[in-house]
Amino acid sequence: MENIEKDNLELVLREFTEQQMEMEKQVDNLKKAVASLEEKTNSFEKKLENFKVISPPVDTAPIQKIVSQSMNDVKTIIGEQPKNIIQSKRFLFFPEHNSREYYSVVLRWILYIIIATYCYLLLKHMVDHWTI
Repeated sequence: MENIEKDNLELVLREFTEQQMEMEKQVDNLKKAVASLEEKTNSFEKKLENFKVISPPVDTAPIQKIVSQSMNDVKTIIGEQPKNIIQSKRFLFFPEHNSREYYSVVLRWILYIIIATYCYLLLKHMVDHWTI
């Protein structure tokens, strides 16, 4: 009986050692697979870091042609529409546009009128006093 137990025990231990060896081989294979996957991912990450996207030049000439043609069509359509004519008559004391130029011209002419009037009155006064 002891001999049978010893044989059984040896047989069980051999099976365990064989299983242990197979497990070690599988673990080694897994380690190698993980290491190769890490290498691949690292190389892939490096490629992604150095990856530059170069887009081809876009030819926008056809689009520009279509847009310009459409704009010309819109301009002709707007130009062909009838326009309302509004006549307005008004007397402006103060200009709507170019007020700086307006005031410079008006004030210059007022100054000329004042100087001409003063000169006329001065000459009249001088002529009146000389003839007496």
